[in-house]
Amino acid sequence: MFDKKIFKSQLLDFLDIAIIICKNNSEKLISEELKLPKFFPNGKYKKFELIKNIDYDFFVTQSMKQEIINTHEYSILTKFFVTKEFQNYNIKLLSTGYENVDVKPNYAYELPLKFLVEYFILNQEFSINKTIFEQLFEKFFSFLKNLLEDEYVTPLFNFESDIDHKGIMINDVGIRKISESEFYTFTNLEENVNLSNIFHNLTHVIFMKYSSPDLNSGYDVVKEKFLRMIDSLSLFKEGSPRFGAIYRNINNPWIHYDSKYDIEIISKTPLKMKTNEKKQLKEIYDGLEKIDFSIKGNKFLEISKKRFVTALSRTNKFDQLIDLMISLESLYVSNPGEITVRLSNRMATVLAKNDVEREEIWQFSKKVYNMRSGIVHGEGLRSNEINGKKYSLDEIIQKLVNLNRQSLMIFMKLVNHYSENNKIDKISEDIDKALINRKFLKEFKLKFK
Repeated sequence: MFDKKIFKSQLLDFLDIAIIICKNNSEKLISEELKLPKFFPNGKYKKFELIKNIDYDFFVTQSMKQEIINTHEYSILTKFFVTKEFQNYNIKLLSTGYENVDVKPNYAYELPLKFLVEYFILNQEFSINKTIFEQLFEKFFSFLKNLLEDEYVTPLFNFESDIDHKGIMINDVGIRKISESEFYTFTNLEENVNLSNIFHNLTHVIFMKYSSPDLNSGYDVVKEKFLRMIDSLSLFKEGSPRFGAIYRNINNPWIHYDSKYDIEIISKTPLKMKTNEKKQLKEIYDGLEKIDFSIKGNKFLEISKKRFVTALSRTNKFDQLIDLMISLESLYVSNPGEITVRLSNRMATVLAKNDVEREEIWQFSKKVYNMRSGIVHGEGLRSNEINGKKYSLDEIIQKLVNLNRQSLMIFMKLVNHYSENNKIDKISEDIDKALINRKFLKEFKLKFK
């Protein structure tokens, strides 16, 4: 990296001459109306307000570009942008689109113009403001030191929290309150007149930083991290959190942004989280991070987890019940045959704290599996009476959600005590043994305390 002090001096010289050029051509400035979102005190969208916005970007990068780049100060400044880091930055942005082009564009040379645009946006005047320059320079230089680092942000739907703009970090993934500019971009507020309810309740985002040498691999890595966060939140407590499209560099003024993985989101029960619950969420996230789901022996757990998370977003109650039962079967039934007996016995053994709970879970799981079979075979919902009590479909689903959540948290710990590829078979054998051996049951439960 080049000398910071010298670069700062040259950047100030460039800014000085560029301001003079722009001031002398200020009649070319274009104003436009911009929709600025306004929020209720609870962070939810209230309405938009039209504000007068000066398009400094078009003014600098289009109207005045040629005159600015012809200056001596600009040519001196761009001489800093020839290090290996800047070469890699240019290669990254070129991607594969310019392989057969003799004269390839140099995106690094656009950076002084981007700095000038951001300075005008913050200063709103054609003058040197030392305070604004100092603050902006530190951010700009930090970006130059990490040219290949991208920030990825995605809206976090069905989520409510007192987490503020500073946010919380769970390892390398964070959650924070949404900004006005992010909301503006996510909702396409300029074109979108009537926002859907899912956006009216959007208050937070998931974010992380990741460095990659190309424009594709970063998205795939980040998507897996964001999915792990959603899985962790889903296992943490009641709610159906989801993330939408993933945006890269939406908050970076020095580089264009793009997006990927646009996902349709349905409004469901929001997960409500407090900032002081970060520790519990981190424990779940760490637990998932420790498990290598690419290993054959852990596939049953991955299937169960995916079915559980999918069930939370289902709108059809029957589909939801089927997904939740498949999730439980994936954990407790390793081989075909006698599914009802195996499922009910093993669930009662693992989840119950006493004999009363054991019988209750045993009866409940048997009955609900019978309901599941009726739905699958086209008979609709069979009798919903369990132990003399009639359950509504919503009550059955809620109890299944709780049993799934408890089971998955237990199995996340259990898999770490078994090394064989057929972990589920070994775990099933131990559960069956614990069913008839109370001493072994106590020893077995120590594995997931």
